Order: sequence, then C-alpha cells, then structure tokens
Amino acid sequence: MGMWKVLIIGLWTAGHAAIAGNWFVSPRGNDAADGGSPDHPWRSLERVNRHIAEHGLHAGDSIHLLGGAVFSGSLTLDRAGGGTEAAPARITTYGSGQAVIRPGVETGILVRETGWITLSHLALKASKGSRGDGIRCDRNEESDAPVPGIVMQDCLATGFGWHGIMVDAAQHRQGFDGIRIEECTARGNRYAGIMVYGGNQIGRTRRPHSNVVIARCHAVGNPGDPDQLGQHSGSGILIDGVDGGAIRECVASGNGAECRSDRGGPVGIWAHACRGVVIERCESFGNRSCLRDGGGFDLDAGCEDSILRWNYSHDNHGAGFLVYTYTGAAYVDRGCRVIGNISWNDGAPGSGYAGIQIGTEEGSRIQALEVSHNTVISPPRSVAAMRISGHNIEGRIAENLVVAAPHGILVAISGFRHSLHFERNHYWRPDGKPVFLVDTQWTVPAFSAWHNSTGPETRFRANGEVFEALHLRVAGSLFLGQREGPRWPVIDLSLKDSAGAPRIPPRS
Repeated sequence: MGMWKVLIIGLWTAGHAAIAGNWFVSPRGNDAADGGSPDHPWRSLERVNRHIAEHGLHAGDSIHLLGGAVFSGSLTLDRAGGGTEAAPARITTYGSGQAVIRPGVETGILVRETGWITLSHLALKASKGSRGDGIRCDRNEESDAPVPGIVMQDCLATGFGWHGIMVDAAQHRQGFDGIRIEECTARGNRYAGIMVYGGNQIGRTRRPHSNVVIARCHAVGNPGDPDQLGQHSGSGILIDGVDGGAIRECVASGNGAECRSDRGGPVGIWAHACRGVVIERCESFGNRSCLRDGGGFDLDAGCEDSILRWNYSHDNHGAGFLVYTYTGAAYVDRGCRVIGNISWNDGAPGSGYAGIQIGTEEGSRIQALEVSHNTVISPPRSVAAMRISGHNIEGRIAENLVVAAPHGILVAISGFRHSLHFERNHYWRPDGKPVFLVDTQWTVPAFSAWHNSTGPETRFRANGEVFEALHLRVAGSLFLGQREGPRWPVIDLSLKDSAGAPRIPPRS
C-alpha cells in the first residue's frame, strides 16, 4: 500500500510540473496574492522578478501585465530557463492596449542566456538621463550553441540612452538563432533604434547570429550620441554579424542628426559583416549626420551574398544606397546585389554622397557586385547621381535609369584596379547635356568617349548606353503592406527617342 501511494504521488508531481503557468500583474493587485488569475493578480514587476529568479520560466508559461497600466521598474530574465519551440514562454498583456513599463534610467527588459521567449504588446518608456536599453538580449558566457527563439512583437521602446532594442553577442563566438522583431517601434533612443550586433570586429572568425528577421518595424528620430566621436551612432535599424536573415517592410526616418563621429556615421537601414541577408520593401528617409553618412540603405564591410531589393530611399543627407568596405574588414565583400530600388533626392549638396554610391578603402575589395534596374534621381548640386570610388571594385551595373539635375554629374568614377561593366543603362539631364566624370577632373559626354592618356582603359567598359529625353510625372505614393508602413512612389515615366516614340515601356 505504501509503495502504491508513493507511485501515485510521483506521477501527480510530474504531471503538475508539465502544466504551463499563467500569472497576472495589475497596479491594483497584491504581491502576497497567488497571481494565478486576473482576480488575484500580483502588483509589481519586483514580484515577477522574484518568481522568475526562484522558479524560472518553463514551456508555455505566460506572465500577463494589465494593458494600459503603468508599471515602474524592470524585468530580468537571467538564466531563467525559457520555453520550447512548440511552447515558448511569454511576457505579454491582458485586457486592452499595451502595458507600459517605466524603468527609470535602467534597461527595461533584460534577457540573458534564456531561450524561446516571446515579448509582446509592451511599451517601454525611459526617463531623462537613461543609461539603458529598452529591450536588451545578450550573452555573458561562452557556449557551443546559440540562444534560440527570441521574439519581440508589437513593442515600443522610446527615450533610452542606448538602444531601443539591442541583441548583442557580447564578444562571444555564439550569439542568437531565430531572432524575430516584428511590428515594433524604436523612437527617440539616443544611440540607435534597433540593433543586432555581432561583437568584436577585430579578428572575427564567424558570424555569431543566424536566422534574424526584422519585419514591419519603425525606427524614428533616434538622434545619435554627439559625445561618441570614435564610432557611429544614430542608426535606425542595423544588423551586424548575421548569417541568414531579412529586414522587410520597415521604415527608418529622421535618424542620426546628432552624430558627430568622423569615422563613419549612421544609416537608416543597413547590414554590416552579414551573409545571406535580404533588405526589401523598406523606406528610409530624412536621415542625417553632422559629418559622415546619414544615408538611406547600406551593405557594409564584409557583406556576402546579400541583397538590397525594392526599397525606397529619399531626402537623406548621405547616399541613398551605399555598398562600401574598409581596410581591415573581417570578410571580403562578395556577391551582393542592389536591384529594383528607387533613390530620390539623396546626397545633400556638399556631402560627397550620391544616390547610389560604391566605395572601398585601400587594401579592400568588392567582388561580383550587381547593380541593376534601379532608378536614381539626384538633387541639384549633388556630387553625382551615381558615384564609384576607391580600388578593386568588380561588378556589373546594368539597366538602371540615372537622372541628374541640370549641370549635374550622371556617373562619377575614380580609383584603380576596377573591373566594371556598364550595360544598357539609361541616362538623362534636363538640360540635355550628358556629363560623366572620370578621376575627379575629366568630364566626357559618354564613357565611350573617354580615352586614358596612359594607355587603353581597363577599369571599365560600357555598351548599350542610352542618353535620351525623360518624361516623368510623380503621382503621389502607395503604401507597401500595412498602412503607415513603407511607401512606394507612383512614377509615370517613359524614355523617348527623337521622334517622340517610347523606347521602353513606362514604369510605375
């Protein structure tokens, strides 16, 4: 009889441990309550932290904060166990609206060495003088495996001294796998909006993050830190050290205005040292910098097999679309594509930036680059509609529409040891005078008219280039995906020959 009693108790205990827990938190609650229902909620985030520290989180566990209510303090999930792929642990809301977390000057939610966590429907609002991040996921121990399955949905992070959302490998070999950041907004955070960072760049041998998706997010008015002179700040969305991922249907606007770093500046949406990343159907506009960059989109230093596709960049201080690498980059830039994008009014006068810009520093190279089917319309007094500089750039630039303002430069090219093929591009200047700039000082009416005084030109060749009148009409813009998401300009244009007959079908 005693043996059967022990067996029954053991079976009940195992079954009870497998049942997911639900806990509720409300400012009208009581930390001495059991927290197991909306009728008997806990009151504070401190009580939630105590529960997590003592019991951890398990598959299917959920912590619900009252929607629309304000909670002071922070949440910490440090080695808290976590859920499973089939049943992640959740911190979310109940009732209507987002629950508001006010952490003062500290980080709002910290997730460390804890996997399969979903954070949703939360608003994190910092106090003046913040020293933290809105949501921070990081690692502080070495491991042979990444932390899996962190999801952030419908969260707001605003006013933080560092990042709105930060996922950091913390200088470790393994970072995170399966990050999802969806329908989140990062606004007015000093250092950056949304960042997935791979750690130390020097001596990097692997990309620590994998399978990262950022979708339908907004990064707005993240100004940059004027005291950070040694590195960039003020980017909208940046992913670094990612192997496989995507940024889709996101908007970055008004970022970077206070960045004063002369070592490179902020960009609205960009990837650095990534492989197999797609940035598509996004809009980036009104981004700034006091010195360098402040552009729309960028594939930077060590990007491989990555794509900028079907994006809209406009009214940025820096380049609309930049492909760039620098001395000492951990990986060779190889196999990237810039396809079907629109740059409008990018590259402010005196900035040195163009609508599409490709560049390298000494000792670096770009291989197998494709730039095709893009439309570039540059503003008056821009350095050029398209600019290529540096050394060792190899690629194909084909079937683009490039428009410069009156007296502007269509394409400027300089540097050495390039291998570039310009193929079937269309060019136009409203004053009817085509001008291309070679080696910063020689202007020619076409690349075919250029003759290198030291011998045959081997850096570039051109065929099928067309210069002809452009008829263009802008008829507003469409939203891509959800309303208030990325916009796409409705452009009615055609290129016509001297008889007035269309040479190519109108694009819209």
